[in-house]
Amino acid sequence: MNLYRELASDQPYFVLSDMQASMGMDAEAKRYMSENIRSGWFLGMILFNTRLLHRAIAKGVVLAAALTRSPDDPPRTRIQFVSTREKALELLEQWRTEAGGERG
Repeated sequence: MNLYRELASDQPYFVLSDMQASMGMDAEAKRYMSENIRSGWFLGMILFNTRLLHRAIAKGVVLAAALTRSPDDPPRTRIQFVSTREKALELLEQWRTEAGGERG
């Protein structure tokens, strides 16, 4: 969590994550993330090789972050699920273009 926070101190960024090897998070880790993650850290999240459980956890974390944001801080984190790394990279380039070339 500290790494995410530190990276975002310079600017928000995009996250790509391969979930194939993930075995899910335990309840304590999910609780900690939902209480401490901030939507303002991320420009968007692209997850690939996901299972239904991964999708539910990711959407829950993003929802929790959105619910804890300041009313003056508009939500900006997008989350997208794709099937392959190649599709994730294509989508990342599209999002970067839409964001005016931000390399986050």
